[in-house]
Amino acid sequence: MALTTLATAILVAAPPAAAAATNYYVDCSASTSGSGTQASPWNSFTPVNAKTFAAGDQILIRRGTTCANQQLFPKGSGAAGAPIIIDAYGSGAKPVLAGNGAVVDVVKLYNQQYWEIRNLDISNKGSAIATRRGVHIIRENSGTGTYYRVTGLSVHDVNGNQTKKDDDASAGIFFEVLGYTTQTKFDDVLINNNSIATVDRYGIHFWTRWMVRPELANPNCGSTCGNWLPQTRVVVRGNTVTDIGGDAIDVHHTQSALVENNRVDGFRVREPAQCAAGIWGWNINDALFQFNEVSGGRSTCDGQGFDLDEGNIRTIYQYNYSHDNEGGFILLCNGGGSTTSDNIVRYNISQNDRGQIFDLVCGKLTNTKIYNNVFYVGQAAQIINNSNGSTGANAEFYNNIFYVTTTQASYNAGGLLFDSNVFYGQHPAGEPTDPNKITADPLFVAPGTATSISDAGGYRLRAGSPALASGQVMTAPGSRDYFGGAVTQGCRPDRGAHQLSTACVPSAGVIPRTGWSLKYTDSQETAAENGAATNAFDGNLSTIWHTRYTGGNAPMPHEIQINLGASYSVSGIRYLPRQDGGGGAANGRIGQYEVYVSTDGVNWGTAVATGTFANNASQKEVRFTAKTGQYLRLRALSEVNGNPWTTAAEIYALN
Repeated sequence: MALTTLATAILVAAPPAAAAATNYYVDCSASTSGSGTQASPWNSFTPVNAKTFAAGDQILIRRGTTCANQQLFPKGSGAAGAPIIIDAYGSGAKPVLAGNGAVVDVVKLYNQQYWEIRNLDISNKGSAIATRRGVHIIRENSGTGTYYRVTGLSVHDVNGNQTKKDDDASAGIFFEVLGYTTQTKFDDVLINNNSIATVDRYGIHFWTRWMVRPELANPNCGSTCGNWLPQTRVVVRGNTVTDIGGDAIDVHHTQSALVENNRVDGFRVREPAQCAAGIWGWNINDALFQFNEVSGGRSTCDGQGFDLDEGNIRTIYQYNYSHDNEGGFILLCNGGGSTTSDNIVRYNISQNDRGQIFDLVCGKLTNTKIYNNVFYVGQAAQIINNSNGSTGANAEFYNNIFYVTTTQASYNAGGLLFDSNVFYGQHPAGEPTDPNKITADPLFVAPGTATSISDAGGYRLRAGSPALASGQVMTAPGSRDYFGGAVTQGCRPDRGAHQLSTACVPSAGVIPRTGWSLKYTDSQETAAENGAATNAFDGNLSTIWHTRYTGGNAPMPHEIQINLGASYSVSGIRYLPRQDGGGGAANGRIGQYEVYVSTDGVNWGTAVATGTFANNASQKEVRFTAKTGQYLRLRALSEVNGNPWTTAAEIYALN
């Protein structure tokens, strides 16, 4: 009796067995609707949309069939390791889902997760322009949705609203988060190997209302915004996106998105009012855009292949090929009061982009490093348009090659920082100053002949190039160049996007400033502003040492003496003038100078270097015979405009 009771208890407590996954079949060419088996398929999406599917189920649509004027909106969610799959079966062309403007979304999911959507031909062209989408995946006040795979689709001919941006926009593939009462996001999204063509307004688009954070001063969702909760683990890979009315690919409001190996050709083709770019993100952290080819951007209302926009933090654009975009290569545009900082643009190639190849507009970015890129300018273009008055604190250009063959080029690059770039060919007015500029032929293999991202070998360097091993060493430059060659940390790189040199040429190192302290200055302004002399080695380009002017100007000469914290063999200095814009930008810029090195900070001896700095905001480098010492002294004998002040953004010592 006891054994029987125990056995009964065990049987009652056992969990139910998981239901077996089921395949359901749809053939829209079938004359009658069956039970959903392969032998008796459904002939419309009506029974599909009425059913709640379970983990592991598959919805299979027959190849060669056309399902017109209807929406595919199945219910249910899969599970980890057992997603619900929409796919094709049989042989022949992909099944056609032709919305024909009869539905807003041809394929729709709402508050669902663990789904894969594969191998469909989706269109949604109506008789007149209206809000329309191909694939629309939505979450609203429902927490985190996980695991979405959209792959192998052909999405085309979606004549959506051309001007409605952001939420409720028209797009080929759209991941949208609505609501603002329960924090909600997408996680683990892969959009892979799709073809998207002739779509308005977006090709691939992400949006959320959970965007509010201090770094974004201009959220555009009014009172219906929620605090920052970015989409995570987003990958957009291997897609071909062509003939797009507005923006081709964006990953707005994401954390660590990866956008790679995509081909974009033709964007902002029909957008009549709003600006658009090729591939970009708004309000994003740690995004990586690489191995993408972008061309065919229309107009100069943006129209650039890429965009570092408002709220971009630690974004990297690398190994991309941009060409023949009417707007240019990249837009650098922060919003007023927002933070766009610590971004990198490296090892990219731009060929025959027009408009403003670099367009610095809107609010200023901070700490943008642009290095080891190639810009082939064969058509009329403004190579750099610094229209917002950016300075070296906003954008720094190192180790790039500007190869200019047209006489219809110009620069508006005043105030920006340039070091160790190549400027070859035509030299338009306004060409930037650069303390380590090269103007000799960089000896490309065949410049101007690239035909694709994988056929850009014309921008490889040849033996004997002056660009070899002559660049500035960059911090964490990545492990490879555009072509896959190794880039070794700590060695002087080749200029441009090709690392031909294999032998390591050590750079004259920058002496670490962590142990530095101020020994003496004759003057510093601490009343009207923070002009402390220690600002000259604080690592912040927006702070400056400024000599006293409150209560009367301290007279020339001025000097700063720095304790390096240890004894070094000192062979040079770098002086970065103040980088703020406006009418006072040149105030205090050092003209004539003297440099001293001492072992004790008392006995200075004769100057190790003297000279006159050029009157511009670029970083200056002075080299001299190495002298061992622990103390560095920079004396300003004059100011470039004859004024009695001295200023400095940063001072570096080299060994």
